[in-house]
Formats: sequence, C-alpha cells, structure tokens
Amino acid sequence: MGTFRTLTVSGFLTVVLAAVDLPIAFTTHLNSRMTGRTDHALTSSVRDAANARLLKPVQPGSVTMRKFPYPYRAMLAIASDADGVTFRKFILIHRYLNTFERTSMGKGLGLDIADSFFFFVGTDRPGAIDTHNTPWQDQMSYFYRLSTNDLRDARAIVHFSRVGWIDSLHGLGDFSMIDQNITLFERRYAETALRALRENRLRYTVWINHGNRSNVGNFGNPESTYQQGDQKQSPYYIADLIVRSGVQYIWTRRDSEFGLKSMLYPITLRDGVKRWGFYRYTDDGYDPWGDLLWNWNPMKLAKQLSPDHLRMIETRHLYSIIAQHLGGNDMEIPIYGANLLALINLAHAYREGRILVARTSRLLQYNEVQQWLHYTVRYTGVHADIDIDQIRDPVLGWRHPTLDDVRGITFYSSSPRQTRLLLNGHSVPRSRLQYNHADYTGSPSVSIPWWPESTLDGSLQPGFASDAMDTSQNEPGNVKPFRRVPNRRGIQIKPPIWTWREDQL
Repeated sequence: MGTFRTLTVSGFLTVVLAAVDLPIAFTTHLNSRMTGRTDHALTSSVRDAANARLLKPVQPGSVTMRKFPYPYRAMLAIASDADGVTFRKFILIHRYLNTFERTSMGKGLGLDIADSFFFFVGTDRPGAIDTHNTPWQDQMSYFYRLSTNDLRDARAIVHFSRVGWIDSLHGLGDFSMIDQNITLFERRYAETALRALRENRLRYTVWINHGNRSNVGNFGNPESTYQQGDQKQSPYYIADLIVRSGVQYIWTRRDSEFGLKSMLYPITLRDGVKRWGFYRYTDDGYDPWGDLLWNWNPMKLAKQLSPDHLRMIETRHLYSIIAQHLGGNDMEIPIYGANLLALINLAHAYREGRILVARTSRLLQYNEVQQWLHYTVRYTGVHADIDIDQIRDPVLGWRHPTLDDVRGITFYSSSPRQTRLLLNGHSVPRSRLQYNHADYTGSPSVSIPWWPESTLDGSLQPGFASDAMDTSQNEPGNVKPFRRVPNRRGIQIKPPIWTWREDQL
C-alpha cells in the first residue's frame, strides 16, 4: 500500500494520495484541476515526514537519468497534417483539444497538441472540404493559393504559431495534382516562405513532407524517385533554404509501428546535410492485395488510440507519434463518437500522470536531448552534484544546453533534496527544480520541470479578434501588409478515390 498522506483542500475536501506515486507538485496540479483553486497544502506533519525522507544523504551510485519526465511512463504526440483544414475547422478542433472551453464537440481536453500549415496551395483536386462547399484550393494557408503577395490566413498562422497551436511545416504547401506528372512548384516559393519566416521571427523545427508525386519539393528519402528538394542540380532544390530556416526533424516515410524506444533516426540529405528523420504511425501495413491500410483520418482515431495501444506504450515505456489529418473530414463536426472517446481516454491517461501528451516539436526535442545528454555526477559528503554540460548529438552536433533544452529531464536519487543540479557549471536554483516522491520503480527523483501547461483559448487572446471565424476578416495585422483577397467558393463534388493516398515513400 505504501505510505499515505492527507491533502485538505478549501477546508472541506480531503483527498488521500499514495506518496509513492505522486509528488507534491503533481498532486497540486491534479487538485487545482478538481477544485479550480490552488489554496491547498500538505498537513505539516506529513510534510515534515516527507522532507525527512528526502534529506537523507545521497547513496553513491543511486543517481541515474529517468527516461520520461516525472511521473509519466510514456510520451505521445499527435502530428496532424494540414490537408483539408479551413480556418473554421482549425479553431473548432484546437479549442476542443487545447483548452477547457465548452465547444460543439464537448468540454475541451486541455492537451498540448499542435498542428502544421501550408504556405501555398497549388492543387487541382476537385471537391469540397467542408459543409460550406469550400474547395480544396481554399484550404487554410499563409498566402492566397500561389500568390507570393496576397495573404490568406497569414495573421492567424503567425498568431497560433506563437500561441503553440502550430509547430510544423507541412512541406511548403499542397501541390498535389490529379496528373502526378505535372507540378506547379517552384523554388521561388521557398524563398518567399523564408522571407515571411524572417519577417515574423518564426522558426519551425519540424518538416513533414506532403502529398503525391507532384510535390517535387519534398526531400529526405533517398529511395524516392520523385523527391528533388535536396538535389542541388534540380530546379526544385530547396533543402538549403529549409535547413537555414531552422528545420531539424524531417518526416520522410510511412510506418506501421505505434510505439518505439526512440522516434529519431539519422538521415543524410542528397546535398550532404545531416538531419534527424522521425517516425510517425501512419498505417496498419498492407492488405492481401498489397494496398496500404492508411489510418491517419479522424475516423480512425479510435483505432490509433485504442486502449491496447496506450497500455502498450505505457508498460513498455515508449514514444509514439501518430500521424493524422484532423481536419480531413468534410462534416460540420469533424470528430465524434468512438473517435472522440479515444481522445477523452488519452486525456485521462495524461491527467493521471501515465502518458505525457506533447506537441510534436517538444517530443522530438526531448527525445533528442534525453538520448544524447552528457552529464557527470560527483558525490561529496551528503550531496550529489549533477553537472549537465553538453548535448552530444551525433547528427546536429555537440552543443551546450539551455534550461529550455532540458525541460522535463529527471534524475533518480536516493535523496532528491540533497541532489544539486548544475547546467554548464552553473548551479540551477532550487526554486527552478521539482522534487518528486518515489514512482513505480520505488525511487524518488529530482526534475527540471516540464513546460508549464497552457490551456488558454488562443482564439480569444488579445491581439486576435474572437470573431475572426471568417478568414476574409483576417487583416494582416502584425504581418507584412500585403493585399488581402476574399474567399472563393466552389461547388461540392464527391472527393476522388485517391484522397489521402499519398506516396508511400
């Protein structure tokens, strides 16, 4: 059963929690969610007993690094591609996923899930992407279709990138054509996109290739016969610009594994540049006829996030990044039924401290840092000093970490409060540390806290109009003042059978 402690909230609510499972910081977080208040405290006797245990001398050899931030046993991201997304869908989906607001899909889940976006749209795909008969050519994008001057959703994309609801580039745009021997892509689109990133001081570390063989600007997979974005001799060469913009992690191919020990693998682009490739769970393999069983549609969320899958990554202590097209449903409510319940179950696993749900960029950065972090431990008297001095990344190069680089890093120690952390030789103040009681291993630990939770409604924050549900109202604001172009409406046509059938390489 372990040792128990009593937590009294607001003078009337008493909650008994096992000290072997949850730290003071985490019980504080859970109870603030339950009561909406933070005026709670451990009884003094229990606090004194807990501190006495934590102030014992550090046993030599007891300091080791935990795989995931405390108290989680696994880590998961939902990496959603921008296909079929309109501004209205984006707001609806992320108010439900990222906030606790009441939405047409139910009360929000308050999760850290970020999306991707297009700079341009140059597709001839027929059909509509929502109940308002919006054509594929009017997907949410920074520029209006293929214009390099006229903005479409630029203001929204800049804002939500800063809020944290967007963290990935989905290529440079949607250039999928029905005739895959035709492309509208040009290098000048990359040059224009890079200028927009500089002007708005935006940096994306995640690149997700998009679409069929018409998207010749894709890069990173040496087995692909159509990708030319990393070939210097090609007129479609853009990798130099994309890497210069800050991209570190590149998705290049399909994968049918839900959970892995690490999501990263090294790749060398055809221009010689080294970057990390990363895995995403995109499909369930092949059917008997050799066709891929793609599962990255919101109608497949229940299958992707099944209880068996979540239990598997938790018990095996794995990472998972699931690929999705959360806006890839043309219904008014894009996620419902069992698929909605799957997201609710995932939120429960997060709130219970089992699976850390994080945006794709944060998961990949943590995976990289935790895997290649170099530190030394010195035992001096009753203390242990952990000096974190380098991230010895064999792909991106060795570097000295910042405090943001090591968010979530956790060390087991027989006496956490007698354990001191140093970063590049400088002591990390105790106020910046989190001391944790024993987890499922029976060992207590000390952490550099994970990123603070942010569940504010980004669509209502100052500087962004809450009534901007019509993209024609999105004035440039704090982006460069290009000329605005209003929405165009099309006629709804049944989507072609190749919808979501992207190149498997």
